Amino acid sequence: QYHLLMVSQYDHTTTTAHTIATPNNLQTMMQSRPPPLAYGLVLFLGAAMAPFLLHLDKTISIYSDFAFRRSLSNGSLYSLKDADQFSNLQATRDIDPSIEKRAQMNDAEDRCSRLFLYLPDLFADHGHGSQINTYIMGVTTSTYLNRAMVLVEPPLEKIRAGGSQFGCPIDAFHETMTKTSLRRDANWQVHEDFPSGFSRLVQHPAWLSHGCEVPCAETHGYNDWSKLARGGAKEITCANPDGTESNVVVLAGSSLRSYYRENEALMTRDHPSPQATQWALNLGATPPEAELFSNMKDSRQIWDYVLGLMNKAGFLKFQPWIARDVELFLKSFGLPLQTEYDAIHVRRGDKLEKEAREDVREHWKSLGHNVPPVNYVPFSHYLSQWDGPEKCPMDDEGEVQVMSHNVYIATDDPIAVRKEIAALPHHTNNNTILWNDCHELTFYFNPTDDSSFHLNGDVPIRASKERKAEIEATDSCFGRYHRNIASIADMMILSKARMFIGEYNSNWGRVIRTMRVRLSVPVAQDDGGVGGGRSVVVGKKVQGDDSLTRTLDTRVAWGSTRERSPGY
Repeated sequence: QYHLLMVSQYDHTTTTAHTIATPNNLQTMMQSRPPPLAYGLVLFLGAAMAPFLLHLDKTISIYSDFAFRRSLSNGSLYSLKDADQFSNLQATRDIDPSIEKRAQMNDAEDRCSRLFLYLPDLFADHGHGSQINTYIMGVTTSTYLNRAMVLVEPPLEKIRAGGSQFGCPIDAFHETMTKTSLRRDANWQVHEDFPSGFSRLVQHPAWLSHGCEVPCAETHGYNDWSKLARGGAKEITCANPDGTESNVVVLAGSSLRSYYRENEALMTRDHPSPQATQWALNLGATPPEAELFSNMKDSRQIWDYVLGLMNKAGFLKFQPWIARDVELFLKSFGLPLQTEYDAIHVRRGDKLEKEAREDVREHWKSLGHNVPPVNYVPFSHYLSQWDGPEKCPMDDEGEVQVMSHNVYIATDDPIAVRKEIAALPHHTNNNTILWNDCHELTFYFNPTDDSSFHLNGDVPIRASKERKAEIEATDSCFGRYHRNIASIADMMILSKARMFIGEYNSNWGRVIRTMRVRLSVPVAQDDGGVGGGRSVVVGKKVQGDDSLTRTLDTRVAWGSTRERSPGY
């Protein structure tokens, strides 16, 4: 049963209304919540209706609802004025746009003579954290080797259904791009020029690519590059159609990670040196910053400065449709993002069976349990990162001042975490507790947390067999995009939080820490944009206020506190 609902869609200059189909319960919700919820529900209507729309052969079946197809093709719904705030995992004020602008004007004839080709699709079966971390390794390696970094995506016939592991925004289809939705014989095929693979998620910047294309098109195809990528970091020289030559190193996925592990120590060894100076310049450093970087000796300080330079250059920028739909999603629920908030990442799932198993055992052993009562670290332990009652502020009359905190929880185990919260003492309402006598914590969850998790892990840990079978049977390119947007939204909230509580056992935790490193000069008072996280100096690395880098308040709840090199 569907009702027809009029949803107002705004752009900067005009107001238009279009009729779209929504289920009965969606209509009630949309009428009872602010307009942003309508945006979010329209976005995920595609996911809910995916079994009717998307075949897993890169095509959309012709859907008979004429009004629905008309609404998808309308551009005003998908143009939001705040999208720039959602294009990066850090605030726009922390990014120097001149770095990218200068790179876009670089027309040096030899800029493509030394290339580093990265094939992201060979690592596409992993989750967001792992894929982004491996991309970070590629950025670090290519700039260290003084090579332009070019992404090589497979042709559509060699890639997964829909053209990308990150799913299908409606922009991907010929129907939307040509605005022919009023025709009943409209073409719903993925547009051949629409970015595929990892490039559907990320805009690879010119300061990394130097504006270079995949070289040697007449002698090397994707299969050739794929074979070279699996063979290690071997240099080849090949001829381009214009008569120039390119010296090329090709890596991807596991081979890149192996190369990185083998050369990590070497990359921080030769300081000071011209190579170290050039490395910093390749990362967008100014000459004074490059000189400072070259004179560093401590490897931990070097790696954090690399991260600070990467973040200053805005290395991880999402495609416009990702930024737009993340904005739609974040505005669809009640977390007050324009004020300070804290965030907790609770990663369980497969990490508890592999990488984090021993750390969980050690946690329980420290509490006197030789046999862990459960195979995870309880949620209450994450809350212990807040100060105890002895540090609570007092007013002039000696009374404890209660501090309010909005706390976002990103987790792949929401069922258990919600139960743990319900069992906590000192509730003031269902979602709020008084912690340590002075911290009033109000908890927020992803509104789709019963159906949407990490990119390749959509099945809830404690879901019934029937629920698991239902999710797996209805997966599609739209469903994958739905998970993609929900995950990136989580990642953005965590990265921009005033305080982040998590752990470094998961790739997610390490990505979040990476995105929270800043160069200390100029010192920003807050992170701006979503959240406004304040900057703090991590005291154990550098003493005093003259630290070369700073990290937004990041607290490790359990496990190793070792801060690894970029991408690790």
